[in-house]
Amino acid sequence: MRSAWIASVLVLTALPAFAQRATRSVPATQDAAAGKAVFDAQCAWCHGAGGDGGTGPNLHGRLRHATDLKSIVDIITNGVPGTEMPSFRSPLTERHIRQIAVYVQSLQRTKITTAIGNAQHGAAVYDANGCASCHVTSGRGGILGPELTTIGSTRGPTYLRDALVKPAAAHPPGYLVVRAITSSGTEVRGIRLNEDVFYLHLRDAGGNLHVLEKSQLSKVERQLDASLMPSYATRITGSDLDDLVAYLSTLRGVK
Repeated sequence: MRSAWIASVLVLTALPAFAQRATRSVPATQDAAAGKAVFDAQCAWCHGAGGDGGTGPNLHGRLRHATDLKSIVDIITNGVPGTEMPSFRSPLTERHIRQIAVYVQSLQRTKITTAIGNAQHGAAVYDANGCASCHVTSGRGGILGPELTTIGSTRGPTYLRDALVKPAAAHPPGYLVVRAITSSGTEVRGIRLNEDVFYLHLRDAGGNLHVLEKSQLSKVERQLDASLMPSYATRITGSDLDDLVAYLSTLRGVK
C-alpha cells in the first residue's frame, strides 16, 4: 500500500516537468504553420499576404525593431509607440502571439521580396520628377512631405504605388490638410504643423509658413481625406512607375 502511494507521488511530481518538456518539444514548424493562420487573419491586412508589406512594413529580412523571438513577442503584445503598430494583447492569447512571432521570425530568414522594376532607373525617375523638392532621403531634400529615408522598411510596394497614383487614399499620418479663410477673404491651404486655442500654423504647397490667428478666420476646414501631393497617375506610367516603386522599396537605411 505504501509503495503504491509513493509511486503515485512520483508520477504526480513528474507531470509538470513532463508537460513542460512536451510543450518545448513542439516543432517550430508547427508553431510557424499555426502562426501563419493567425497572421493571415489578424496581420495580413496591414503587412500584406506572406508579410510582403502593405501599409505596414515588409517583414522579410532584417527588421529595425524585431531582432529576435522575444522582441517580436513584445512588439505583438505591446505595439510600437509612435507608430501605427497597435497592441494585440487583448484580441490574441499568449499562445497565438508566440505562434505569430515564430512565423514572423521564419520570414526574417527569407530573402526580401523586391518590387518589380529597375531600382537604379527608378532613382533617375525620382530625380527627374522633382520628388526631392518635397521629400528628404538620407538628409537631403524638402520638408513638405514625409521623409523617405526608411520608407522601404515601413511600407510595401502596393502602398507605395497607391501613394503615387492615389495620394489622398494613402494619406500619411501627421499630414492633415487644412483650408482656412481669413476675415478679409484670403484663402490659405496647407499641412497643419501646430494648432492651439488661439493660433493655427500651416505650411502651404510652396513651403511657406503661415501663422494664423483664429479670431481673424471666418472658416477653418479640416480636409481629412485630402493631400497636397499631386497624383502621378498620368505623369509616371508603365515601366517608369514600376522602377520608381522598386527604388522606393530599396530605401531601408537608418536615419
